[in-house]
Amino acid sequence: MSFTLTEWFAVLPGTSSAAQRATSHLKAADPGACVLARRDGQPWIIGRSTRALTVAHSAGRTAALIGAHDVGEGQLAQALPLAAADGSAGALMCWAGSYHAVLATSDETWVCGDVAGMRPVFWVECGDAVLVGDHARLLAKATGTVTIDTAYLALHLLGPVPPLALAESGATGYQGVRAVPPGSALRLDGVGRTTVRQWWRVPDDERTLGEGAPVLRDALRRAIAVRTDGESVVGCELSGGADSTALSALAYGHVGGERLINLTRAPADPGNDDLDWARRAAGAQPGARHDILDVGVVPAQFLGLEAPFALDAPSPSAASPRRAAFWWDHAASAEVRVLLSGKGGDELMPTALSYLTHARRRDRAASRRHIKGWAALWGVPEQRVKAQAADPGPYQRWLADCLTRGRDDSPGWEAGPYAPPWLTGWARTMLADTLRAAADSAEPLHERPHQHATMAAIRALARWNRLQSDAASPFGIQLAYPYADQQVIEAALATRAEARTSPYQNKPLLMAAMSGLVPAANLARRTKGGYSSDTAAAARPARAMFAKLLSDDSELARCGLIDPDRLRTALHGWDRADDRTDLLLHLTLMCEVWARTTSNRPLPTLVPFEETPC
Repeated sequence: MSFTLTEWFAVLPGTSSAAQRATSHLKAADPGACVLARRDGQPWIIGRSTRALTVAHSAGRTAALIGAHDVGEGQLAQALPLAAADGSAGALMCWAGSYHAVLATSDETWVCGDVAGMRPVFWVECGDAVLVGDHARLLAKATGTVTIDTAYLALHLLGPVPPLALAESGATGYQGVRAVPPGSALRLDGVGRTTVRQWWRVPDDERTLGEGAPVLRDALRRAIAVRTDGESVVGCELSGGADSTALSALAYGHVGGERLINLTRAPADPGNDDLDWARRAAGAQPGARHDILDVGVVPAQFLGLEAPFALDAPSPSAASPRRAAFWWDHAASAEVRVLLSGKGGDELMPTALSYLTHARRRDRAASRRHIKGWAALWGVPEQRVKAQAADPGPYQRWLADCLTRGRDDSPGWEAGPYAPPWLTGWARTMLADTLRAAADSAEPLHERPHQHATMAAIRALARWNRLQSDAASPFGIQLAYPYADQQVIEAALATRAEARTSPYQNKPLLMAAMSGLVPAANLARRTKGGYSSDTAAAARPARAMFAKLLSDDSELARCGLIDPDRLRTALHGWDRADDRTDLLLHLTLMCEVWARTTSNRPLPTLVPFEETPC
């Protein structure tokens, strides 16, 4: 499967011979690259973009916005003095949408990404020049050498996601290429020195439900508008869950039924009632089209691994390329260019049980009601809920010990992490030592553990979502994730946690925001569909293929990260695995596919899908 990015940029580092060599490498990596913006008459930003960049000049300063927004040149020019005074260019990130901002003055350049990580910033030293861009793989190619960072690869074998302190340590999958944490900006001075400065912080959760709901509704509306205005057809991935249903309803209200196409993939599990709820939501939208792709029509998971997407980092999309391609091809055949996705809502709206500790200080009666509610919902004693809601202690101490707890379910600042049983002793020790070292200087994203946990989950999913967006772009599809936009995140996180999550209602803040827009029955839904049956059905006939891919000759084994014998045992029982093992197997598979692709090592000729003993 051929793969060419249709959205990327790099800020040119000047006119030195090293800069010219780096530019030549970039153009060799993508011959279709062109000049996207100029400064003082010279090429300034190169790459590819489906949208024209907004560029403004004022008083010796030049700024560019790259991505989805509705900011005009005049509005950007008016913001330049404030952005220069801000000292990080973060003032240019105040508008709706998802984009990068680049600000250049006579003696420095600032490059800002977003707060979730959908718009990352990377940099690399190329001789005596520094090259900045939004794709680590391309920057690695610009140096002339692409070498995998083994420690980074090991980190992505941890489930459910790597600890934030390591994921945002600056490392990438490529030796020499560095990453800027979301919510921070990279400053490059006139002699090539780099500085990273934080410009955004997680807000306190102080708004009431009544105050927060209209703010969230307006933020979601603006997020949809900046992506869909001017589009003749707009697509929405309508699973039937609360998050996608909200986006579908808002899109319907903004673009009208004749321009909206809802896309639903039928689940394999007959006990999953998502499809019924998707039909109910679409039925309330006269004139809108609803495409339902039945089981058996969509290719199974894991098909197409012999020709994966070449992405910046390990991604679930790379583990099922034919399935993803079919979905995007179908959307493109319906003339969809912008496809709205509700992914991220599950991370933004609920929150860790530690919210109860803070809620108790604010409203003891409300906290008691929630404790009783969770205990009744889960069928456990109230004392167990209180134990899970306890303060997890200092962040640095939790981080230093988080990998050595085994299957301990004590409260934490983040989900997991847990290591796969097939991880080698060397890899486990290396990761534990790295975590202990990182803990010395690590700071949480917010002093309230539940706020940190929510933002950490948002950023973890954004790392995958932006890779999925890259994979979709060659199909002519611009994936849009409104729940990862700064204004949407701020609207939710500034609302009290006990209003965002509750044992008595699913996502009460979102439901309040959508009142009157989404059918009342959908607002009252209490079930949630699961897709483990789909994975089990796909894994069963693929076991022989997995065994060949993850053999003694696998890239992960060569790097000393996995024990192939232990992994073979787990692969043989994948279709009967618990949720944790299932996830760890998925992570291992996607890491192997990425490592082989990055190393330009051909994937093995895979056996047909059939019941072949491992």
